[in-house]
Amino acid sequence: MAHISYRLPDQVDDVECRAWLEAAIERGKPGPEFQSIRAHQPGVMRSFTKTREWIYHDGVVDFDLKELLRAYISLAGECTYCANQGIARDIAQDHDELHDLLHFDTSERYTPRQKLALRYADTIMWDPARADDGMWAALRAEFTEAEIVEIGYWVGFTFGGQRWLKTLGAAQGQLAEAMRSAATTG
Repeated sequence: MAHISYRLPDQVDDVECRAWLEAAIERGKPGPEFQSIRAHQPGVMRSFTKTREWIYHDGVVDFDLKELLRAYISLAGECTYCANQGIARDIAQDHDELHDLLHFDTSERYTPRQKLALRYADTIMWDPARADDGMWAALRAEFTEAEIVEIGYWVGFTFGGQRWLKTLGAAQGQLAEAMRSAATTG
C-alpha cells in the first residue's frame, strides 16, 4: 500500500475535489490513487488539477508534443505508473518505438522540432547545465518564448510530480481495493 492513506470520495468534504476524484476513478486518469492522496490537501489537489487541465489540454504548445514529452518523462524517468498511461503505454509495448524514444537524437522517427523539445526535456530532467547558448539559440529559432516557457514548465511539472509520486509507493488498483474493502467493512 501507499505510504499515505487513500481518501475515498465520501471522505472528501470539498465538493470540487470530490468531483475530481470521482472523475479520476471513472476515467482512470489522472491517476486515481494520486488524486486520492492529493485530496488530503484540497489546495494541492486544486493546484494540480487546474494546472494539468490548463497546461496539458490547452496552452500554446500542441497537445501531441506535450503528450510525447510526458511519455518520454515517464519512460526515461522510469515512472511505471505514468508509463502505463496514454501513448507512453503504447510506446513501452513496442521495443523499437521505446528504443527510438529513449535515443531520440539518433532516431528518424521524430521531427527536428520534436527532437529539440525532447532534448530540452532531457536537459531539464538530468543536466540543466547543458542549457547552453547553443541550446537557447536552437530553442528560440524553433519556438516562441511563450512555447519555451510552457514546455519548460510542463517538463518540470510532470517530472517533479512523477518523482514525488514514486516516493509514495502507490500502485494502480490500490484505491479500488481500498474502496472494496471499505464497502465490505462499512
